[in-house]
Amino acid sequence: MLTAYTLLQYLLAVLMWTLVGRGLLRVMIPGDPMRNPVYRLFTWALWPVLAPLRATLGRVVPHSHLGWYALFALLALRVGLYMLFYSQGWLVLPTKASL
Repeated sequence: MLTAYTLLQYLLAVLMWTLVGRGLLRVMIPGDPMRNPVYRLFTWALWPVLAPLRATLGRVVPHSHLGWYALFALLALRVGLYMLFYSQGWLVLPTKASL
């Protein structure tokens, strides 16, 4: 179970850092950021996160704020997965005695 937890956490971390990188590129690129191939790659990689949020929050949240909601959702998912795995006993943290 530790392998599944680790892989899920890595996947969510990659998505979070891709979202942060996309936000930094948006700030650094003047004009239309979609002309930049790296920005387009980041947008394509974040499609599994942004599409459901856009579908559910599209009318309530402005498009420019969607990244913040995605970052919060990914962070909440990471914390929730940790709580689930730890509460079920699938994740056992080492103690000082075992080190």
